[in-house]
Amino acid sequence: MLAEPSELDRIVSHMMPTDADIRQRLRFLEMTQDDIQLLRAIHPLLQARLPELIASFYRHLQTVPVLRVMLQDPAVLDRLHRLQGAYFQSLTAGDYGADYVRHRLRVGLAHQRIGLAPEWYIGAYRKYIGDLGPVLAELLRDRPAQFLPTYTALMKVVSFDMGLALDTYIQASRQQLRDSEARFRGAFGQAAVGLAQLSADGRWLRVNRKLQDIVGYTEEELRGMHVADLVSAEEWQIDAPLLRALAHGELETSSREKRYLCKDGRRVWVKATVTAMQPDSGHASLVAVIEDISQRKQFEEELMHLARHDALTGLANRTLLLDRVSQAIAQARRSGNQVAMLFLDLDRFKTINDSLGHDAGDRVVIEVGRRLKQAVRDADTVARFGGDEFVVLLPELPTEDVAAALAQKILNALFEPMLIHGHELAPACSVGISLYPRDGDDGKTLLKNADAALYQAKAMGRGNYQFYAQEMNARTLDRLTLESGLRHAVERGELQLNYQPQIDLASGAIVGAEALLRWHPAGQPLVMPDAFIAIAEETGLIVPIGEWVLRTACAQQVAWQRHGAADLRVAVNLSARQFRQPDLDIMVARVLADTGCPAGRLELEITESVLMERPDGAAQTLQRLSDMGVQLAIDDFGTGYSSLSYLKRFPINALKIDRSFVRDIPDDSDDAAIAGAVIALAHSMGLTVVAEGVETVQQRDFLRALRCDQAQGFYFSQPMPAESLARHVTGGHKNLMVEVTNKFPFTN
Repeated sequence: MLAEPSELDRIVSHMMPTDADIRQRLRFLEMTQDDIQLLRAIHPLLQARLPELIASFYRHLQTVPVLRVMLQDPAVLDRLHRLQGAYFQSLTAGDYGADYVRHRLRVGLAHQRIGLAPEWYIGAYRKYIGDLGPVLAELLRDRPAQFLPTYTALMKVVSFDMGLALDTYIQASRQQLRDSEARFRGAFGQAAVGLAQLSADGRWLRVNRKLQDIVGYTEEELRGMHVADLVSAEEWQIDAPLLRALAHGELETSSREKRYLCKDGRRVWVKATVTAMQPDSGHASLVAVIEDISQRKQFEEELMHLARHDALTGLANRTLLLDRVSQAIAQARRSGNQVAMLFLDLDRFKTINDSLGHDAGDRVVIEVGRRLKQAVRDADTVARFGGDEFVVLLPELPTEDVAAALAQKILNALFEPMLIHGHELAPACSVGISLYPRDGDDGKTLLKNADAALYQAKAMGRGNYQFYAQEMNARTLDRLTLESGLRHAVERGELQLNYQPQIDLASGAIVGAEALLRWHPAGQPLVMPDAFIAIAEETGLIVPIGEWVLRTACAQQVAWQRHGAADLRVAVNLSARQFRQPDLDIMVARVLADTGCPAGRLELEITESVLMERPDGAAQTLQRLSDMGVQLAIDDFGTGYSSLSYLKRFPINALKIDRSFVRDIPDDSDDAAIAGAVIALAHSMGLTVVAEGVETVQQRDFLRALRCDQAQGFYFSQPMPAESLARHVTGGHKNLMVEVTNKFPFTN
């Protein structure tokens, strides 16, 4: 596109050489008055041939495809024709002063602005001179002696013009460079990440404002410093060879996460990406992009802590325990000592929970954890396995008598009463003990055998400890009986689903319900999931039972639709074994098709520990389910470990905050901070947040203030049969809302 005349004039005025410069250029070309007279003499003879020469000039330009595209616009071509015509008119007029130069610069800029590169423009000049030679010879055929001097004079003025044309291209290139530098300076200064230029030996040459903010040093201060001044000696041992490799061209880019030492003494986590630049001058320099990743590191540290510690007690969890078991076994192999695994759970803990509530139960668990820590040696590890189960790892035992003595010490410590909510409680425990190498040579085997010994201790009257023995079969027999009954539970119609409402915290509306499995064996008491799910998982019965749960829940959602609750979402938990089934997505699709349940009204909940067993495979399974339209949620979030990178890879829709983080909010500042961090993290990823275990108005208010989306728990409703929930969400919907509103005022 051609520039407007006013813009061309402005650029030309900026480029115009002085009269002295013009005269100097002409002298250098040896342009004389005789040359000018010869050109003036031929001027009138050439006028009739100018249209022919101009047409030939542009025909030649259009032989090149890229130039033909540039000259397609008739308006552009017409304007160029007129400019070139005026140029040829003045070429032999004999006046080569400021006006001539100004016009030549305008013509050159016009061609430069449409994208005509110098090589094409100069080539076209060659074509013009080539065409002009025969024309000039013809016009001077009766004066042949004048041909060579005239042609030479013409070459001088054309060379003068070509120099001016090149000036326009040089000027344009310089302006582009200035514009590029201005844009770079703007981007460099305003970038949201730290940017710096370094010398090849690692000295700061130039830094932007963001980098100064990160480290607290001014640009002047940094210019006198080396990159090694901002890192520890250990970090520099890693960075130094990388810097040398970059400087010598052996490495193009290096990216590392490290901690910078700030001016005020703080250490801040950064991701430093350094790229080697090898300019034509041969003097290498480095460009660094410094990103402050402190917040991400904080999230990762919190998640890492959650991954290896129990949220309620702060004790080690299964992951950390198994790591330490492996270390203890390796050490015992070298030393020849034994390792003991003590598996214990509290007697009558369910009675405490049922009679005094979950809060009282949690306080008992916390106090038990504290007493266990006091009872063991410094080198021992106390871990909580969930619920009322604990494991104590004893490394480097010379004899099993040490394990027996510690087990008795634990029994005595837990026999002492504790005051919980004004009640004096003495939750005694039973202990099962397994030993390395006698009872197993890995952590899982030792755990399994300690668990078997625990059941033997319970069978012998509780409140005692038992060492594992291979002949133990009482627990196995009990499990076989339970397993046998479970195999027939579906066909006998002994399984049923209860549903716990999920409440939208902004409106108070029931937006979903979690399906919870119950077992009513004929003629026997209700069996809760804690008692049979593990057996179902181990035996594989969880697969057909899980499909029954899914099919029943989806059919129930369709029934709710028929009664006017089409938007109600049903949530179903997937066990680890179910999730690992290769045809899980096929089974889910079949159930949806058979029941008519919309995929978007089904939410599948998977615990994060299950997802992280095989994260790559889990991501593929989740993606297949997501592609069907099924909603996906990570259950019990915070009790396992999910790295941020995998969270972003999983196509999930919601995070469910585990009740252990809700229990003590808003009073417990740590739980409050963790809940806030999880909610903020989830919202930053576009995920819905559901809080579990909400039991008080204070918990509800705090979660609302944190913008938690949904909640469930005894504060709103205990799990209820499908028909009870149906009365609430259809005919009795308003009555439920009145009941909830009276105890849970939803106000904005």
